[in-house]
Amino acid sequence: MTKKSKLFTWLNLIFSSILWGMGILTLIFNVLGLWAPWHLAGFGFVFFIPVTLIFSLLSLVFSYKEKKLLLYNLLFIGVSIIFIVFTVNVSTSWFW
Repeated sequence: MTKKSKLFTWLNLIFSSILWGMGILTLIFNVLGLWAPWHLAGFGFVFFIPVTLIFSLLSLVFSYKEKKLLLYNLLFIGVSIIFIVFTVNVSTSWFW
C-alpha cells in the first residue's frame, strides 16, 4: 500500500464523517424544531458536499490498485450518497 493511497483513504473517511455528522444534525434539528441551527446545518451540509466529493474521487484514483482500500473508499462513497439523498429529500423538508 502506498502512503498516498492510505492518506487519501483517511482524508475520505474524515471528510465523509463530517458530512454524515452534519446530515444527522440537520435531521435532529428539524425533529426538535430548532430552525436557526437547522438552517446552518442544512446549508453547511449542502456546501460541504463538493469538498467530500473531491476527496472521494481522489481517494478512488489513488487506491485503484489496492483492493482493500478501494473497497473501503467505495463503502464510504456509498454511505455518503445515502446520506445525501436522505438529507436532501427528508431532513431538509419542514416537519412541523
